[in-house]
Amino acid sequence: MVDMRALLDLQGQLFLLALLGVLFRRRLTGADFQQDLSTLVMDLILPCNIITSFQTALTGDLVSRSIHVLIVSLAGQTFAFLLATVLYRRAAPDRACVMRFATLCSNAAFLGIPVVEGIWHGEGVLLATIFLLPQRFFMWSVGLGFFTSGSGRGMWKRLLTNHCIIAMMIGLVLMFTQWQLPVPVQATITCLSRCTTGMSMFLVGMIISQIRRSDFLDGAVLWLTVLRLVLMPGVIWLGCRLFRIEATAASVSVLLTAMPAGATTALLAARYGRAEGFAASVVTVSTLLSLLTIPLWGWIMS
Repeated sequence: MVDMRALLDLQGQLFLLALLGVLFRRRLTGADFQQDLSTLVMDLILPCNIITSFQTALTGDLVSRSIHVLIVSLAGQTFAFLLATVLYRRAAPDRACVMRFATLCSNAAFLGIPVVEGIWHGEGVLLATIFLLPQRFFMWSVGLGFFTSGSGRGMWKRLLTNHCIIAMMIGLVLMFTQWQLPVPVQATITCLSRCTTGMSMFLVGMIISQIRRSDFLDGAVLWLTVLRLVLMPGVIWLGCRLFRIEATAASVSVLLTAMPAGATTALLAARYGRAEGFAASVVTVSTLLSLLTIPLWGWIMS
């Protein structure tokens, strides 16, 4: 269950951190800094956060919740893939690939992990990491295929060399063996891990700073926003209730599903020249409105 007071306090903190990102993006930094910060978070800070989250005692309840989260995530990603395949056949090709990827992949890493960490601490990060496994598989296989065709060998290479996947493997070894890292190494990883919320929300703020009024007039942008923030988490919520998924596992799954379109959507669109402005609009509008819908889902799950 979600502690609403804790969630609202956390939401206030996240809002202020995002606001700092908006101010610094407009006044002091540029697009290059934003891209470099994204790389720093994804390739260093977030992996350290994942390793730290796995350094916990392995209990029966934790294993049960992890299995439930993985099952819900697999079901949710399969559902998202079916939606992405069926819904956008009449859209222009450049927009269609953006819409499919945005439907398939959320921003659960940048925005979702700080949210669940603030509520459930280390266990929340661990469950979020497991929840993200199917998404990362879909992202670098069929998701990347929406923009360009690639070989199966290349897909597996991208997956196995992903820093977050490597961090999860290290974390699993540490959790099952209960082996302690050398003190300087552990202290460094812990120090970097504590930067996750601040740096992730700063980056979210930089994304939001690029929003334009005209973005709210694009029907496709608004449809994708409603799909990501309302309809898809609604389906997961109903499924969790129907199959009586354990409360914490259900809450984590619904909140992570309710995250906005992933920033990777805009990065891939820019790289492959596919409706870059439209992709940026989808990311920014859904990210901004998610600051309102996330507390609503927290209230529903409380």
